[in-house]
Amino acid sequence: MSKDKFLWGSATAAYQCEGAWDEDGKGPSIWDDYCHSTANLTGITGDVSCDHYHHFKEDIKMMAEGNQNTYRFSLSWSRILPKDDHVVNEAGFRFYDELIDECEKYGIVPNVTLVHYDLPDYIGTWTNPKVSDEFAYYASVVFKHFGNRIPLYTTINEPNHNAYCNYCVGNYPPNETNLQHYCECAYNMILCTAKAVKEFRKLNLNSLIGIVQGCGPAVSLKDDPEYLEAVKYCDYFCNDWVLDPAIKGILEDELIEAVKAKGIDLSFVDPNFKDIIKNNTIDFLGQNIYSRMLVKPNTSGITSFTVNNAGNNDGTNNSARETRAIKDWFEFDRDENTQLNKWGREIYPKCGYITLTKRKERYGNIPIYITENGHGCYDIADENGYVEDDERIEFLNNYLQWILKAKEDGVNVQGYYVWSTMDLYSWINGYKKRYGLVRVDYEDGNLKRTPKKSYYWYKEFIKKYQNI
Repeated sequence: MSKDKFLWGSATAAYQCEGAWDEDGKGPSIWDDYCHSTANLTGITGDVSCDHYHHFKEDIKMMAEGNQNTYRFSLSWSRILPKDDHVVNEAGFRFYDELIDECEKYGIVPNVTLVHYDLPDYIGTWTNPKVSDEFAYYASVVFKHFGNRIPLYTTINEPNHNAYCNYCVGNYPPNETNLQHYCECAYNMILCTAKAVKEFRKLNLNSLIGIVQGCGPAVSLKDDPEYLEAVKYCDYFCNDWVLDPAIKGILEDELIEAVKAKGIDLSFVDPNFKDIIKNNTIDFLGQNIYSRMLVKPNTSGITSFTVNNAGNNDGTNNSARETRAIKDWFEFDRDENTQLNKWGREIYPKCGYITLTKRKERYGNIPIYITENGHGCYDIADENGYVEDDERIEFLNNYLQWILKAKEDGVNVQGYYVWSTMDLYSWINGYKKRYGLVRVDYEDGNLKRTPKKSYYWYKEFIKKYQNI
């Protein structure tokens, strides 16, 4: 991989696209268990999804024909280590080897995430005290097998959002609302990354290792001291616990004391914790960009979390807005002048610029890859399966202009990935909410792929900016 070549690509995740949920020795993940349980009220699963497992050659070829030179995907831990016995499933490695073969055939750089929400079911939850050691073992197996064939590794996708959905909103397994468990989860995720980095460094690879963060820094509409205090606490909750240990090798004492003051029992923390994170920091940051974290002082006096997953939300119902509130800390603010998408989330393109410049302010010149940026829509296809998704094109173009401006202004942006490569399973939103550059016809027995208008737009955009 040329260090000077900007990477233009798109992204997927294993559970969301692979299908083949129990083929070739794969073990069950927590998402397999959840989707097959009575807790899944929709009955919709990722058992087949767009069946990338059997269509990957077609999908990679389509990426290459669209001028994409990189592919971000995740590995299924339970496809590689299906049981709690440390025995590798060689068929799992064979699939990923063949996928990377195909990437190499077309000059597409793999950017690979170790875990994108789908823990093996034998691990259970992120609160399992053994998870960081098991993750380190899994990571070491992956690093030794693929080595420099994967130039870019990331440890965990969106630790903040993963922990938030698992233990605050409770809409992802284990479906809890428990701040104590949220903190235990966060702590274990910090250790997972540090211990994986330690294993990575042992091999002296030419590859790089990073982490993927799911939200930008908190911002406010006012610069009053109370508002700036709310910003600080929101960053504690959403950003600092992920990125400070991973990039700077520290966790600020003030953050730790603020957590204790909320009544969280930190007796689970290893006495050697600070030494572990100090010596095992990452090489680059993967930053997902969708919307801003707009906050104000907590005037409601409550702690409350909601994420909107209602399939019929048209973005006009205020109660459907995503909310986060922690008593005495912060709560989400609303700017009524900002457009919403159909799931109640702000469309605010400048957040890309704000996020990137604030990351540079806090973390210096660390290389940054925009590992996800995309727009969910109710796509409508014509009789040929073609989708004229002008709304998505407008979204991507507006965000990209701000992202490229950040690069022009000195942020070390090295690559950009549209979410997602093709239509896929969108967690508990199922298949109605589509993000893909390529349409998948789920009613067609062969899961026919049809590039959307956005695919062709992106192809030309890459051509225009390929040498930035």
